[in-house]
Amino acid sequence: MAALKRVMLIICCCLLVLINGEVVGADPAWLIRINIPACTLELLHEGEVWRRFPIAVGKRLSPTPVGCFTISNVIKNPTWYPVGRPPVPPGSDNPLGGYWLGLSIEGYGIHGNNKPSSIGASESNGCIRMHNDDVALLVQLVSVGTRVEIIYQTVEIEATGEQMWVTLYPDFYRRQPNVEAELKNALAQESLLYPVQWEALQQLIGTERPVIIELPQELSLIVDGTEYPHTGFLWGEQVFLPSALTSFWGESDERSFIELIEFMRSYAGQVYGVFDQQTKIINLHTLRIYLNGRLCPLRGWFQEEPYIPRALVPWLEQELGGPLQPELLLSAEGEDQWLPLSVIAQCWPSLEHKWDDRQWVLALDF
Repeated sequence: MAALKRVMLIICCCLLVLINGEVVGADPAWLIRINIPACTLELLHEGEVWRRFPIAVGKRLSPTPVGCFTISNVIKNPTWYPVGRPPVPPGSDNPLGGYWLGLSIEGYGIHGNNKPSSIGASESNGCIRMHNDDVALLVQLVSVGTRVEIIYQTVEIEATGEQMWVTLYPDFYRRQPNVEAELKNALAQESLLYPVQWEALQQLIGTERPVIIELPQELSLIVDGTEYPHTGFLWGEQVFLPSALTSFWGESDERSFIELIEFMRSYAGQVYGVFDQQTKIINLHTLRIYLNGRLCPLRGWFQEEPYIPRALVPWLEQELGGPLQPELLLSAEGEDQWLPLSVIAQCWPSLEHKWDDRQWVLALDF
């Protein structure tokens, strides 16, 4: 009877260790997740990151394998068996450090090292190197059978408070040459806190890796009560506007965006605006000029009285059949690119005008 009990105990122990060839005695709450481009090993407990460790990964010619594995063995003070050379016993010359955690793929494992400067780089022959103190901590929490997930992800997105950040890692193995496509794919899979201004993000992406970028928040733009086709964005504490707005005054800017304060300062008297922090909407108001109820192609300027851009004069001449008193227009050359309403009124005495200083609307009629 005692012999039968011993046999049953042995069978139960074996069942606890092996089911379908996989070790199941490990705590399933723990998971090791390795991201090759990030050179990080994350230890997760019940789906939450408990600790993150820096690592070294395989070189491009000897890449670290991607996939789902398990820890197959744990060896303290391992001996290294290099191909074609004598074994290297435990000690300072052993590149495996104080521990070896073999993976369920032959020849690969997680281990310590004797070259700490390699951590954070793509320098190994395919294994995952850790600082010796880090791997010593890791072996206290995991065991044979612990799941190991190795991924290749060059883009990571995370939120902190009301902001979102993207981290771009080096593409060690040149598997994802299209950074923009990878970034779009990553954004599509996230529950974003706010819409991202894609054009601005494209300009923020440089060539250095790794790099952390705050995701620019897209801002709707209302100009004179109508939604503008281009959007602005909020980045940090700064608001940026599309430079296409300068076309309202017949100008252009080589930049794609202009900082809001700079724009308001450069176009003082030509535009005023309000940024609503709650709705994330920018409302801009320009000095509009209407001729017989039709909006003129250029906006005006206000300084004690409304001013009309000189570039608009040919258009007015065409509409009105030429200036009735051209000598007055010639005498206004000193007004630079702007002509005051009083001069325009003298040039075209029959032109009726009405100025609404609350709406910033100048109505001209003939």
